[in-house]
Amino acid sequence: MINIIKALRLHQWVKNFLIFIPFVLAHGEIHINILQKLFLGFFSFSLCASGIYIVNDLFDLKNDQKHFTKKYRPLPSGAISVHAGIAIAVILISASFFLAPKLEGDNNFLLFLIGYFLLSFFYSLILKKFILLDCVILSILYTLRLFSGGEIANVKLSFWLINFSIFFFLSLAFVKRYNEISKKKNKESVLGRGYYGSDKLLIKICGINAGFMSVLILTLYINGETIVKLYKNPEWMWGSIILILFWINWLWIKAHRNQIDDDPIIFALKDKTSILTFILLCVTFLLANN
Repeated sequence: MINIIKALRLHQWVKNFLIFIPFVLAHGEIHINILQKLFLGFFSFSLCASGIYIVNDLFDLKNDQKHFTKKYRPLPSGAISVHAGIAIAVILISASFFLAPKLEGDNNFLLFLIGYFLLSFFYSLILKKFILLDCVILSILYTLRLFSGGEIANVKLSFWLINFSIFFFLSLAFVKRYNEISKKKNKESVLGRGYYGSDKLLIKICGINAGFMSVLILTLYINGETIVKLYKNPEWMWGSIILILFWINWLWIKAHRNQIDDDPIIFALKDKTSILTFILLCVTFLLANN
């Protein structure tokens, strides 16, 4: 049971809280019905994501067995058999799609969930082997969570949020890939990927630029007229620019020093500076809203 829980990667479920973001940013009135739907959507997405993680482990089994850390995961280590892994993945994904129709109404949540599943599946199957495209797809998968949350809460995502999300999460995707590449020598390839050790400088440049682009988009949004309609004290939102800019630089400094061993989201959950930055970001949002 412990190995099954490890295989689910429950810590990765934190990514699915993005489903709540459109509702929060739209300043919608809190109703029990909407909150129930959002949590139901959260669990539906989380079950699907856990199922896909197991599918990904099954596809990457041979490569993961040679990886310095991934070889200790339940499937590569043999703690869970391949047949058991397939069964668990089928159960999780089936449960996810069982919950999704309960959210159907005037929204297309199920379509976005299907899109997420298909894109994730083909990413695990083959798309992750294409350089740069793999990072773009990871960014899209994050953004699909926002679209799904918008559908549940009946909130249309703004041009600014969509573009900020794409570039912000593209930067995080590059961090994840940089961590794998930086441990390789120049002519040494990354198992299961199309990258070589010599690509690390290029990936670093792409990732930092993507992060800065997200900050630029946020700056243009805050300087616009829409924010005045949503926030009582919009001047406080300028603090979010400083905080996000700081955190992106902090993340890349840590990556440059090889101090991020896993997914950047997981790093952020353990890193005290990242946690403090998130708390200050929430304070900034509350001050702007009151």
